Amino acid sequence: MKKNELVWRELIDNAVMHGRRRWHNIEDLAFRAGVAPATASYALRRLIEIGAIQQHHAGFTVVNPEKVLTLSCAARSVMNDARVMVTLPAYGLQNLLATTMDGGLIVGGAAAAVELLGGVNVVSDYSEHLYYLRDEHTADAVDDMLQLSGAKRHTGYGRNRGNVTFLLADPRAARMWQRHSSVAQTYVDLFATPGWQASEFRIALHEKFFSRRDWDQE
Repeated sequence: MKKNELVWRELIDNAVMHGRRRWHNIEDLAFRAGVAPATASYALRRLIEIGAIQQHHAGFTVVNPEKVLTLSCAARSVMNDARVMVTLPAYGLQNLLATTMDGGLIVGGAAAAVELLGGVNVVSDYSEHLYYLRDEHTADAVDDMLQLSGAKRHTGYGRNRGNVTFLLADPRAARMWQRHSSVAQTYVDLFATPGWQASEFRIALHEKFFSRRDWDQE
């Protein structure tokens, strides 16, 4: 992911999940996002321009998280960040989950949306699966498993292919995420995933977390 995406994700997750919209300084945001202060400052420029945040003294306030989310969706490319994409049938996926070391895989995409929706599965079946690898050790283990399984690797989405996409988590995500990706990350990943199933999950997340009308107010 680009570093500005890490900054935007931090703003969205804090606003939506923790009710934190006011930041006293850019340095705090930069530290939490895992980027340099200059990078965080650059990432805020567009948000200031469109009125998604308002500056005050040394800090700022997120007045419209959905505008930040929209920019994040426009910037997201799962395919560019994918470590590997494979065609893996359901039984192969279950074997992967059973054999990968504890906590090494972090679910994203549709499976993460189910968790965030409180276990509500808005789609009975979906073919696109996404996992974040917590570290290189997990990534190496998954590579070995995929090689042994003979899973077919590819470089793009295909209709009814049964894709499983693996991405390496950034350091911040690797530390903070437990079982699934955050609200912001899950939403933008679903936005960047083709298919009506991904759209259904994304819409459900929007209804739960972003349906409030902020009207650019603190």
